[in-house]
Amino acid sequence: MAKIKAPKLTPMQQYISLKRDYNFGEIQRIGINQIIWKGKLKSSPIGDEYLVKVSYKKGEDPKIFVLDPPKLPLPKGEDRLEHVYDHDKQRLCLYYPKAKEWNETKSIASTILPWTIDWLYHYEIWLITGSWKGGGIHPGSNKKE
Repeated sequence: MAKIKAPKLTPMQQYISLKRDYNFGEIQRIGINQIIWKGKLKSSPIGDEYLVKVSYKKGEDPKIFVLDPPKLPLPKGEDRLEHVYDHDKQRLCLYYPKAKEWNETKSIASTILPWTIDWLYHYEIWLITGSWKGGGIHPGSNKKE
């Protein structure tokens, strides 16, 4: 039996799902192939609020940044953020691209933004405990935790 391939979502379809599910954020289309969503997310009802930016260009993986606070606090004794692609730009690592956990058939609204909330949750636990409990593979490493 042939496996049915899910269709790729266009940037416009991503735009519509973000507008529907995360309408409290600001979303803009940049041409026909790129969208940017900015909004405030919380890790939980009692968690802090963070201004987050998701930039998506057709044919590329989404890029997720924490914009505010402009410098995320670190636990005592740490000098770098956990699970980020870029410490200075605060570009989050939410999934392992080689494992193909995200692709253009998946909605950013139902994957990337919930994964961002999950990252923020584990970040806040890391701040308290000094130990990253979110699992995953660190960028630039093949070591799974």
